[in-house]
Amino acid sequence: MSKTIKKIEPVSRVKARIRLPGSKSVTHRALLMAALAQGESQIKNPLVAEDTLLTAKALEQLGAEMQWGEQIVRVIPAQKRWKEPHGPIFLGNSGTSTRLLLAVAATGTGEFLFDGSPRLRERPIGPILEALKTLGVQCQCLGQEGYPPVKIISRGLAGGEVWVDAGQSSQFLSALLIASPCARKEMRVGWHEPIASFPYVALTLSMMEEVGIEYRWSGTNRIIVPAPQPYPALKYTVEGDCSSASYFWAAAALTQGEVYTHPISPGSSQGDCRLLEVMENMGCRVQWEEEGVTVSGPERLKAVDLDMNKMPDMVPTIAVLAAFAEGHTRIRNVAHLRVKESDRLHVVAMELSKLGVPVRELPDGLEIDGGHAHTPDTGLEAHDDHRIAMAFALAGLCVKGVEIHGAESVAKSFPTFWDVFAQLQP
Repeated sequence: MSKTIKKIEPVSRVKARIRLPGSKSVTHRALLMAALAQGESQIKNPLVAEDTLLTAKALEQLGAEMQWGEQIVRVIPAQKRWKEPHGPIFLGNSGTSTRLLLAVAATGTGEFLFDGSPRLRERPIGPILEALKTLGVQCQCLGQEGYPPVKIISRGLAGGEVWVDAGQSSQFLSALLIASPCARKEMRVGWHEPIASFPYVALTLSMMEEVGIEYRWSGTNRIIVPAPQPYPALKYTVEGDCSSASYFWAAAALTQGEVYTHPISPGSSQGDCRLLEVMENMGCRVQWEEEGVTVSGPERLKAVDLDMNKMPDMVPTIAVLAAFAEGHTRIRNVAHLRVKESDRLHVVAMELSKLGVPVRELPDGLEIDGGHAHTPDTGLEAHDDHRIAMAFALAGLCVKGVEIHGAESVAKSFPTFWDVFAQLQP
């Protein structure tokens, strides 16, 4: 597939109102819970993007029915959990789809083969497979051990005690939690510290609670889920995506502008909403309203020293902000970014260097000296990574000559990104 190139023009003091697409993280979870439910569910404002459509198609292969309408999807669960699919379930480069679906598929009976792109075959799934084996599921990796493609053979989840290592991804833990109510007996799900991106686990628990699933904490690193416990039919509205909003908040910050994003509330369970606190520390002004938030950029951005473990997807955005901030920024505790859609620490450092930004790549982060960015001598590469494409588009608001090569990669999470981004430019 040929790469699309997007040329970005500098802008002074953007001013815009941006309607956000539905949250990717929430949409994935809502689709899975709806497919596990008793009765037809309605999900309003779902994100319709490459990753969420891969989850939806996989659920259809397992026997669920998806009826897409204007700003809504109706989900009719499979009559039997699950129908055995003809051939592999292909999940592209969606690590979220893969990890969550492994546990959801294991709640039923059958043999299921999961595979994806060459990059997905480099993304780890070993911890969720080990946990599923504890629960009586047979798991066989067909290539490298601990990576897709993988075949699982299940007769449902036995229940009982299970521990998971979520140091590389919180999705291993979220997968088990979503599946737990469907086990044959009570599930006691524990995890080893430290855990990557815990706010995504908090989001999973918040959604389970919101739809009526009971659970209780046992200590600080174990949750008990009574089972079997049916998911009720859902009527769920997906809020705006904070991760997608970040690029427009950053646009305001970089251009001394003002951007209002909606629908989103200060009570959001999305961990990436905490980026607003970081931006306040960098000098931005944040004003919440009933259905959205306005970010106003400062005269000068300040450098920061950050542990980004709880919102790793925001690292490319922060890195571009840091390139234009005064002083030395350090981003720490995000080693797991090396197994995302790309090795995000490496490619962020590579693309910042093209802009003339002094950057040092660390095993678990980045050090960036701001204030040196200039027109690049060559195009900036997205590396087939939606977050790299969107983050580095921001640099083009401040310096001339920025072109994003591989701009089509935004389809993974925000297919209309370039149309919406155009609202920032004259």
